[in-house]
Amino acid sequence: MKIGERLALGSTLTDDNMVFLKQLGVDLLSAALETGREPRGDYPISQLRKAAYYEVEDLLALRKWAESHGLELSGINVAMYPRWEKILLGLPGRDEQIENWNKSLRNMGKAGIPMLQYNSMINAGSEKPLWRNWAEKTGRGGTLIFKFDYDAAKKAPLTNYGELSEKAMWDNLLYFLEAVIPVAQQAGVMMCMHPNDPPVVKLAGIPRVIHNVEAYDRVFKTVPDKANCVTFCLSTFGQLLNNEDVYKAIKHFGKENRIGCVHFSGVKGTLEISEEAFPDESRVDNVRAIRVLKEAGFNGLIEVDHAPHPIGDTDYGHMSHAFQIGYLKGILQSADALK
Repeated sequence: MKIGERLALGSTLTDDNMVFLKQLGVDLLSAALETGREPRGDYPISQLRKAAYYEVEDLLALRKWAESHGLELSGINVAMYPRWEKILLGLPGRDEQIENWNKSLRNMGKAGIPMLQYNSMINAGSEKPLWRNWAEKTGRGGTLIFKFDYDAAKKAPLTNYGELSEKAMWDNLLYFLEAVIPVAQQAGVMMCMHPNDPPVVKLAGIPRVIHNVEAYDRVFKTVPDKANCVTFCLSTFGQLLNNEDVYKAIKHFGKENRIGCVHFSGVKGTLEISEEAFPDESRVDNVRAIRVLKEAGFNGLIEVDHAPHPIGDTDYGHMSHAFQIGYLKGILQSADALK
């Protein structure tokens, strides 16, 4: 397994941060392209956020920028929303957006970028990203953490979208996947779908259909191409499942070779009230999770994800990420799983 990190164009994707990751022994980089901020610097790759699809030249520029710091560009992280609003909602014009997605996949293949991570969430109605209800200095030793309170989130009013049906959301998602996954397969690009975070059924009248193992089974049964994979987020599945069921899910997806990559982060509490945690205090036994991943045959990217912010940390979270990377590297070495 290889350790990777995600940096965002327009905020954390900088020369200094890439040097920082290389100094910590990180080999893989994934680039988040849709951050809601204007890109820093006059880079050609700024068009990756603005254009209707990704051009080969911009993708190659991004890859070469990462390689100039000794990092391998393992993939791209993209939020389907808002650029893909018509796809998710089944609106007129979705076929054009799907074709743009397919152009991006073909160009990623030409540029030698093998993975695209995405999600199917519409987070309209949330005051903070991913429906985290508040941030407080209530983590270990007074670290700053994000929390999720399901009862509070349920009180969120309907948005301009109104009440959407689960059937329609499923129909829209499967229509999209049936159109793009075969193209990804041909292009040599693995499409890895992150579970809805938080993994609840509905918020603000909007169904969140990818919220359990059974939802993924339906996706894989409908579109069986091997390019169709899961981003196995340890904290999201940890919110939803108890420890033993998390390990069962790893084995379940691993048996079918459906784990495209893993997100390494910690979570405490339950789905009703959960909070961000360091990986060594997570309700998921991450040491065992790594061993189960190895036993399941996974040997790919493990991407360090969000974590509590200790005092004096940067907006990016240099301290917390350094802790996570070191902790993960120790686990992988002890499991003889680091490559």
